[in-house]
Amino acid sequence: MIYLLWSIVNLTIAFYFLYLVVGFIRKGMRIFNPKFKVVSAFVMLIGIVQVISAVNSEEKTNQITITNNYNKKNNSKIEKVKLEDNLTFDINMLVKYSIEQNQWIPIESNSSITGFVSGYDWEFTAIETDNYKPNGKAEFTANGILKWQLFGITVYNESKTFNGMIQ
Repeated sequence: MIYLLWSIVNLTIAFYFLYLVVGFIRKGMRIFNPKFKVVSAFVMLIGIVQVISAVNSEEKTNQITITNNYNKKNNSKIEKVKLEDNLTFDINMLVKYSIEQNQWIPIESNSSITGFVSGYDWEFTAIETDNYKPNGKAEFTANGILKWQLFGITVYNESKTFNGMIQ
């Protein structure tokens, strides 16, 4: 529930910024209510800075290479694991395996956050996993950082560790 409230706060600030921009274009400085002039100017300034900086930001892949020691001619298989299932968003992980003889060797992994993710950013930092046997399971430990953002500025970093089985 706290995740939903945080997303609603972010959306409210984003809509307020849009209201200020459109109002400033239509009415000029009269859009700024004298009671909230400082807050409105601050939101507008931060919003403009975030829009400008978003143009220059690089997209992170959240991909981790587990091993480079495998035969690239072998078949590969991808297993999907849902790390966290919330009301508003999910954190998913994919593990790619190279199929060699009677075992699957983990090659790489990536993770993403999906759903209503307003105000959040997911950074996948580490994974540790065993070889996977075709009719068995493999244990894993995955680490990441859930960044709580307010209008694009990171306010809090929440470290997350997930343990489980890939089936």
